[in-house]
Order: sequence, then C-alpha cells, then structure tokens
Amino acid sequence: MSGLQAYEAALELTERMLACARSAQWDRLVDIEKERGSLLESIARDDRDAAGEGAVRDGKRRILARMIACDEEVATLTQDWMAELRQILNSVDTSQKLERTYSPR
Repeated sequence: MSGLQAYEAALELTERMLACARSAQWDRLVDIEKERGSLLESIARDDRDAAGEGAVRDGKRRILARMIACDEEVATLTQDWMAELRQILNSVDTSQKLERTYSPR
C-alpha cells in the first residue's frame, strides 16, 4: 500500500467512525477507532516522505483536512452522548438514594 493509499484507507475508517457516531453505534465506533489508530501508527512509522511532492502532498493535505472535519463532528456527537449518559447515571443515582432514604426498613 502506497503512502497515499494508506491515507485514503485512514480517511475511509474515519468516515465509518462518523457514520457510527451519527447512528449511535458506540461499540462499533470504538472498534473502528482502534483499527484506525493502528493504521495511523503505521503511516507515521512508514511514510518516509510525509510531505510528498505536488499532487501527492495536496492529496494528503485534502485527506487530512477531511479527517479533521470528521473527527470534530465525532467529538461533538460523542460529547452529546456522554452528556446524555451522565444525565442517565445521575438519574439512576438519585433514584437509588431516594429509594434508600424512603423505603421501609
């Protein structure tokens, strides 16, 4: 796989992560994120000509810009999900406290 092909594969994984975040498939998102992390480590280790020349450099720049945009949207969606999860956990905690306080002993 060439350097540019590796970047394109990383972008494809990033776009799949975004699709998972949009559809609240959190477990799948984590799996894909791990896969992408391994690929990005490989790119960092093996891409000797990171800057590239001309069209290759521009292609990498375009791919990285799209990956950043996807990551930003995933972060926003994840923050919303985490806030919702916190709210649910706080509600459960409050319910348990009320039950302990007011249940007959």
